[in-house]
Amino acid sequence: MSLRLRLTIAYALLQVMVVGVLGFVLHAAMLQQLETELQNRMELRAQQVELAVRPGTTALAREDLVSAELNLPPLPGRIGPAPYVQVLGKDNRVVATSDNLQGRPLPVDATSVASALAGRRSFSTATEDADQPAIRVLSVPITSDRMVIGVLQVGRSLRVLEETMVQLRALLGLLGVGALAAAGLTGWLVAHQGLRPLFSIARQAAAISAQADFGGRIRYAGPSDEVGVLAGTVNQLLARVSETLQTHRDFVADTSHELRNPLLALQTNLELIDRVPDRDARLECVREARQQVERMSRLVADLLMLARIETGQVVERRQLALDRVVQQVAHEVRPRAEGRHLALEHVEPIDVLGDEGRLAQILTNLLDNALRHTPRDGTISIRLERQDGWAHLSVTDTGEGIRPADLPHIFERFYRGGRSAADRDDGTGLGLAIVKYLTEAHDGRVTAESELGRGSSFAVWLPARR
Repeated sequence: MSLRLRLTIAYALLQVMVVGVLGFVLHAAMLQQLETELQNRMELRAQQVELAVRPGTTALAREDLVSAELNLPPLPGRIGPAPYVQVLGKDNRVVATSDNLQGRPLPVDATSVASALAGRRSFSTATEDADQPAIRVLSVPITSDRMVIGVLQVGRSLRVLEETMVQLRALLGLLGVGALAAAGLTGWLVAHQGLRPLFSIARQAAAISAQADFGGRIRYAGPSDEVGVLAGTVNQLLARVSETLQTHRDFVADTSHELRNPLLALQTNLELIDRVPDRDARLECVREARQQVERMSRLVADLLMLARIETGQVVERRQLALDRVVQQVAHEVRPRAEGRHLALEHVEPIDVLGDEGRLAQILTNLLDNALRHTPRDGTISIRLERQDGWAHLSVTDTGEGIRPADLPHIFERFYRGGRSAADRDDGTGLGLAIVKYLTEAHDGRVTAESELGRGSSFAVWLPARR
């Protein structure tokens, strides 16, 4: 069942429910009104008859009941035939009747008569024939000298009331059918008009998916309502998909390029081992092949690290002393300085919330990067200090520096720009990218400043713990 049909049915059912409730209330109110008017007129007729039966304050006898005038003028504005009147004695025998009864007594309800003989007025509904409409009867006690000497009964046929209610129900039924038809048509038109933009969005999205053209966008010129928000969200999703696919393509291309060179070098050296007769030359081929294997191993390890970072599976948070991590990493890297001066200029005791191994990797990658770009007589300095609630870790070198055109891209994967040949041959192009991802995973940020020919400075900002 389509959404349009479900909305139409729901709208029609809602309208039918509203009309049904209103019709029920109207029917009940009309029935109550008619019954109240009927009973009021019967009460009025009973009062008129009582005055006719018992004029003044004269005491009544049985013959007064027999000779009473029960045929009174009709009430003004009456509905239906004139009321029926009869008088019963204490023995429940009919003493007198109005002419419109034509000698046939009203149906007697024993309970109502007993209540009237006990001095209480009561209404009852009785029928003489199942094919005839019911009669509403008012039973009123007739008293003389404070004693009940009879019962006055005033009856009205319910034919007019029943016919009126039948007509009202028929009218309400017609109105209900009309309301259902109108609600169904209106609901269908409203649903069709309201869902048309959604169908357009669905068709455009299906076409984009079928053509795999994720650079396309949903064209929507309507108001900024819920449908407009949906169109904008779909366009944002398409933009994200397009960006992700482009990143994936670039990543695959860069990875293939990075792996091709060491694989080619490895293959060349393995072939030379069989061809070169000199033992020293073969050992050199083995050494170069081993270096290429180590380079590919670092590349694969870095790629795996990036994949784990992007899926959020790499950082475990706990409070630790960042100054201790800095001193430990500096101690481990110092043997690889090879003539470069590695200095801990200023290290403050600062606690952070993070993963000790990953924080150590951040500093290790920055130091490795500095070692590759700093000459043997250069200096690499490390500083750790607290600044405005942040732990500020900086690594500064006196190396070759970075070109201004390359500086905005140095944290991108596999980006080398105009780097030195040593960096292109030695590095994987992922070290600074890993620094950026790991820093952001710790809710921090990393920045870089450089002056070509005078060195570079990398700063890592991490939230400090009090």
